[in-house]
Amino acid sequence: MKNLTINSLTEGPVNRSILLFTGPLILGNLFQQLYNTTDSFVVGNFVGSSALAAIGASAQIINLFIGFVIGLTSGAGIIIAQYYGSGDSVRLIRSIHTSFWFCILLGILISVAGFLFSPSILSKMNTPPEVIQAAKLYLRIYFLGALFTIIYNMGAGTLQAVGDTRHPLYFLCISSVVNAVLSILFVAVFHLAVLGVAIATLIAQFVSAFCVVYQLCHTKEGYRLTLSHIRYDKEMLIKLLKFGIPAGIQTTITSLSNVIVQGYLNNFGAQAMAGNTIYSKVDSFALLPANCLSLTTTTYIAQNIGAHKYDRVRKGFTALLRISIAYAGFVGLLLFFFSQIPLRLFTSEAEVIRYGTMMARILAPGYMLLTSCQILIGMARGTGNTFYTMLLFIFNLCGLRILWLTVMIPHFPSVYTLYLGYPLTWGTAVFCMILYYYKKIRPGLLRTIA
Repeated sequence: MKNLTINSLTEGPVNRSILLFTGPLILGNLFQQLYNTTDSFVVGNFVGSSALAAIGASAQIINLFIGFVIGLTSGAGIIIAQYYGSGDSVRLIRSIHTSFWFCILLGILISVAGFLFSPSILSKMNTPPEVIQAAKLYLRIYFLGALFTIIYNMGAGTLQAVGDTRHPLYFLCISSVVNAVLSILFVAVFHLAVLGVAIATLIAQFVSAFCVVYQLCHTKEGYRLTLSHIRYDKEMLIKLLKFGIPAGIQTTITSLSNVIVQGYLNNFGAQAMAGNTIYSKVDSFALLPANCLSLTTTTYIAQNIGAHKYDRVRKGFTALLRISIAYAGFVGLLLFFFSQIPLRLFTSEAEVIRYGTMMARILAPGYMLLTSCQILIGMARGTGNTFYTMLLFIFNLCGLRILWLTVMIPHFPSVYTLYLGYPLTWGTAVFCMILYYYKKIRPGLLRTIA
């Protein structure tokens, strides 16, 4: 099909292809983080730590519900990238339209379920009384726009799978500006507090979804979306579920483990919760390039496998791993020594900053482990090895982490104990992923190259 390879990652110098793809992706995700951080920044500066804690408690539940569908869309991205790399335009179109059908269906279900059940989940998480009402309000309004969030992620994932990282960047810029302006307006001017940032987020979610659907419907490339063609396709749905369900389960269980961690954290009070919330925002910005490199790994590997360029797969994986580790080491050092500087952007409360700094000092030294794990998982997903990767991920980052909390917190009831579980389980996850890579993935690639 005409123009089917203009965004291909299967041609040209490996490092150049990686950088040209990842650069806009980093900028786009930067705006995504600005989008996600605006709520915390505005309420932290104009409302107070209780509202900040409410948003932090809400975030884990949002990730629990939305994460499953976004994990499923990553399976769609693998299929789309492979068909795009192989030049199979017929299956490419079928996979895109089936993926959108599936996401719309699940998006509606997630919106309804999130609206109905979020109050009871907040209660089970031991959310403090001074936080729970604001958290419930924020969650219910957020879930009204969950369908828009899922549609945007599906659309952006489709564009990224075919090598287009520019348009998702543009759309995130637009929605981030909308969210920031409306959040400040509703909170600082109209004094709507948490309600204001929730409404601003809802509107911005709609804007981002509209933009990405408009782009896909009006492109002249071979991956054009036609709304009337969005329908169920049994063959494509089975493939989507095959690749996507492990990633979706992995994301959901990871989010569930974070909800459990949040439940333990809530016992230490609103200021500990607020400290966790603001450092989580700093952490998201700091690790953003590494997260983007993980997505680049999946797309790069999937496209080149689709094009049967296996030697290029190996070279690209090595380059991505080296870049990611170098970056993680650098940013980990910065945050270990200077985390208070970005934390003060969110609050001036000394106790909240103390908790955030504590979190930085424990997590930052382990960033190289985390990013190595992300690249290895990205490689495994790109090759289609999603099931065993899911099991390894769940065992380490969920099972062992919950076991750590269950055993250690009763004997050493401290926030230090809670946070230490993160780098420990990152380490065990990397160890397992390296074994899996050398036992399963690398031998297959070497046989294919030979």
